[in-house]
Amino acid sequence: MKKGLFSILFIYIFSCNPSNSNGSRDYNQINSIQKGELVIVFNRYSINTEIIERSTEPNESFQFWREGFDPPYEDPNLYISIGHGLDQGKKKIQRKELDELDVWFDSQMDYLDWFNLNFEKYYIIYEDEYLMKESLDPNYEFTAYEVKISTGGVE
Repeated sequence: MKKGLFSILFIYIFSCNPSNSNGSRDYNQINSIQKGELVIVFNRYSINTEIIERSTEPNESFQFWREGFDPPYEDPNLYISIGHGLDQGKKKIQRKELDELDVWFDSQMDYLDWFNLNFEKYYIIYEDEYLMKESLDPNYEFTAYEVKISTGGVE
């Protein structure tokens, strides 16, 4: 009886394990290797993304709000929030330095990727700047904004 129960539990655990077939990451592996800083190449013009400007030039304070994720997380109540406040820094990162950093592309992240982030610091660089022809120069400098990332759901 105990062997049968153990076998059922074992099969259940492996059948519920997140799959990599949809491009999402292996969360057990992520939690063991995340540390330090993460740079996210962020699409600020995504159709599901709203920007909220919170200050005027030369101060830069903003918040991005995104709802609507691809299946199986298309619940309209789930959201991510990415904010850069006046107390957070920004820095210049050269293209050649990106190869040495943890860089993720938000176009390849689903809701659980955002939910399971576990780095000490987060920076975003804008995808439209990342994809510019000039940015292929190894000395091209991106502006990376330190951000706070939160996830949640509206009830």
